[in-house]
Amino acid sequence: MKFNKTQNILLSIAFVIMVILGTIGITIYGRNIQQSYALGLAINSVKISNGSDMVAIRASSSNGIAGYYVGTSDNINNATFYPNNGRLSYNVSLINGTYHFWVKDNNGNTAKYNGTVTISNSCSSNFVANAKGNGTSKHCYYTADGKYLEETKSEQLVTCASGYKRDESKTTVSKDTCSSLTASSIQSMGLTKKVCYKIWNYSCVATGGGSSAPAPSLSVESVTTSNDWTNGNKEIVVTSKSSNGISGYYISTNSAKPNGSSNWNASSSTTWSTTQGAGTYYIWVKDSSGNISNNYKSVTVSKIETTPPHIDSVIPSSINKNLTINASDEGGSGVAGYYVSSENNAPNLSSSWNNSNDSSYVINKEAGTYYIWVKDAAGNISASKKATIAESSTTDNNSLASLSIKDLEISPAFDPATIEYTAVATTSKAIVDATLQDSNATFVKNYGPRTVNLKSGENNVVIRVKSALGNTKDYTIKITYNGKSSGTKTSARLKSLTLNSGNLTFDPNITEYRMYVPNSLEKLEVQAVAEDSNAEVKIENPEVLELGDNKVTITVTATDGTSTVYTLNIIKKETNEISSNNYLKSLIITGYDIKFEREKQEYEISLGNRTYLNINAVAEDPNAEVTMDNTKYLTKDSVVKVMVRAEDGSARIYTILLNKRSIKIWQIILIILGGIILLLVIIYFILRLMGYTIYINFGVIKDFFLRLFRKNDD
Repeated sequence: MKFNKTQNILLSIAFVIMVILGTIGITIYGRNIQQSYALGLAINSVKISNGSDMVAIRASSSNGIAGYYVGTSDNINNATFYPNNGRLSYNVSLINGTYHFWVKDNNGNTAKYNGTVTISNSCSSNFVANAKGNGTSKHCYYTADGKYLEETKSEQLVTCASGYKRDESKTTVSKDTCSSLTASSIQSMGLTKKVCYKIWNYSCVATGGGSSAPAPSLSVESVTTSNDWTNGNKEIVVTSKSSNGISGYYISTNSAKPNGSSNWNASSSTTWSTTQGAGTYYIWVKDSSGNISNNYKSVTVSKIETTPPHIDSVIPSSINKNLTINASDEGGSGVAGYYVSSENNAPNLSSSWNNSNDSSYVINKEAGTYYIWVKDAAGNISASKKATIAESSTTDNNSLASLSIKDLEISPAFDPATIEYTAVATTSKAIVDATLQDSNATFVKNYGPRTVNLKSGENNVVIRVKSALGNTKDYTIKITYNGKSSGTKTSARLKSLTLNSGNLTFDPNITEYRMYVPNSLEKLEVQAVAEDSNAEVKIENPEVLELGDNKVTITVTATDGTSTVYTLNIIKKETNEISSNNYLKSLIITGYDIKFEREKQEYEISLGNRTYLNINAVAEDPNAEVTMDNTKYLTKDSVVKVMVRAEDGSARIYTILLNKRSIKIWQIILIILGGIILLLVIIYFILRLMGYTIYINFGVIKDFFLRLFRKNDD
């Protein structure tokens, strides 16, 4: 049967319908197997929630989110960082003001939000000046656990008028908006910390002297110290004022305000001094009545160096009648002067030095033997080095007078007639020193005393001497070094981290930890071992643990200059009881019944068409910290880990494995039918183009179906 126009139209419509159905099937299937795509790093929106203190930040990133910066100026260095454990959505509580926002990914990249947000319905502290009589003042503060985290500062919010003083017995709190909050309730709001405020009652009463009787004054006026380099502790000079006499000073490395039972230094002078090593110090003063100054002054002691400089080489020249001295200072203050004497008597800082901060120094001298020293800007003096300027000659002497490597032993012992030596190095740099027998001889360029960067394995270091007549001699040192070469990128991570308290579960990939310590622990002992033995590990640890928050930082610096900072947030409790409970109380995944058990640490679910999960995890111990991986842009290969870290630092990890749902049978049928029809249509048009006429006997098809469904009359 030949297709007529109507049949061709109907066939075309049927073809289009089947193609659409096939496309739908392929699309549905594709949605099941598509991988979640990565978005560029950006903050998509910043919105104030219901016109209050809550700001909702929404961001996107292909490398995961490490956290957000929030600041009151357009400078990220002055902003506060809020880690958010990979969540693309984050809420932050803020006081009144105008704020700038940045987002940071797991690779350390940052992106700024193009705009600012102004909060006006949150909280503003109410400062009162020249107060008389009774009144109230509002004081805004932040809290992470419902407790008032700061010292009472109502005295900074209210100052009484001249002739009035504060009646401390009437300084009370009438309202505290966070008194009913706990760490758990703050976390349930999706917040790290919450804006709160206190309403203080105050009373300024007349002293009886009118304006001629001013209120007592007590303050730290200034704290100063030298900014010069030194090789020992520096003096800190403190000046203060008081209308009631001075009775003592308090100095601490912590900015927490002291109380009357703290370790005060007795003094009645308004100028007081103390000697301290490197660090930042906070100083308060108290008067003879026991009142403590409202303010403190801080000062940073730096530029302290105790490492002596080093004379790398001394090259005498009998032709030029001079000594060329090459020196270096690894301590950081730099070379500051040279001392040359014909006598081997060590100088002191008051000796007649040739002041120069150049690392290479030339001094004219007649023939003779000399002893050389170098000093640095901190006042450290090097060991001496001996050199001889010979009388002018034209000998063929190309021998060395000495050959050595700083901090290494060469074998055999040096002899001018021996030209081959060996040494074993433990670091990637070798400082080779040598002196000439004949001051008319010279070192060939690039083959004289020098610092050599060692590669792993055997290194041949050649010292080449040229005599006054032009003949050369080579001295060779084979230095074996089994570490990493100085040009190889090294690791800046820790291999292990142990403490004298708790049971910290350490992971080199996790750089921030929180744990509690008992009240009886005075000092935290930290042992940190780097993955690379050549890396430098610097630990900044408080001498004495204060009640509440303490911070420990461990900085690992590789030989290539890269560094990683690990932070320990140590909370000293008021009791000695430290919980080791790192179990979850509940684990809920919206849309799934996982039958949670506290001892079961691995769960498997079918993700289906989703690319995200809504997970709610609550620890059994309210002081335990719960963190989890990113729960958005998931694929069938994703693994979500929920970690519970107990008070003692031990951690337990619950793992959620994801499997995408397989394609349904009806989707397969639609795809196959769509493919068959598309193939038939292609064949049809090819045959038509080749000149064939296609007939379909619908009568035969009709008879087939009639026979198939005909009733049996027999």
